[in-house]
Amino acid sequence: MSQNKIVNALSYLSIIFAPFIFPFIVWLVTTDHQDMHETARNAFLLHLIPLVLTILTMMIVGITGLTTKNSQITGIMLIILLVLVVLVDVAMFIYNLYLGIKILIAD
Repeated sequence: MSQNKIVNALSYLSIIFAPFIFPFIVWLVTTDHQDMHETARNAFLLHLIPLVLTILTMMIVGITGLTTKNSQITGIMLIILLVLVVLVDVAMFIYNLYLGIKILIAD
């Protein structure tokens, strides 16, 4: 198994132990290895999606709470958005695991 293949797989599988930190470091370090560089960039972007969605959700709920001053509307919006964010987060987690395992088992 080549070193490139292991680093490529770890870029995706790092969602378990160091999301977006490991792929970012690999992306910065591997400018001379195009395959590793592209894989680390893709993994980094995939790892950022849940973080960005969570931050946006909290901002939207906060702004809604401040502007409407209605706790029922804010609560309903919070529940709906949190369910959507959790579904996307779980899907992204599973997708990253799939991509990492796919790289490891590919010949």
